[in-house]
Amino acid sequence: MKAIYAILAVVGIALIAVSVFSEKSGMSGWYTFEEGKKISEEKGKKMFVFIGTDTCSICKRFKTFFSSNETAMEFIKENFVPVYVDALNEKPPVTVTFVPVFCIGLPENLSCFSTDNPQKLMQTLKQTSQ
Repeated sequence: MKAIYAILAVVGIALIAVSVFSEKSGMSGWYTFEEGKKISEEKGKKMFVFIGTDTCSICKRFKTFFSSNETAMEFIKENFVPVYVDALNEKPPVTVTFVPVFCIGLPENLSCFSTDNPQKLMQTLKQTSQ
């Protein structure tokens, strides 16, 4: 009986590990910094850079917001080149001491800020796009 419980425990831990590690960034439709930089330079379009991690709870909230809010993503894609940088696995384009950090601008001239509120972020993006 103990062997069955041990097997179930191992299987359970394995399933949790697969779920956690297969999640990746969950940022479909977003570019890496290098891809976004190239597109930004070719089109002369500002980048919107989201610097976060998979372990940050506020970052997860923003990822959910972006993946579930078509209107917000349409606005971002229309006005910016959307870029996601996972600060744990990639070198951010700016110095980062906490996440999330958001940057707007051309690759060589990014202006960065932080917020924990998706609605305030969208207000800032709308003001910046004018």
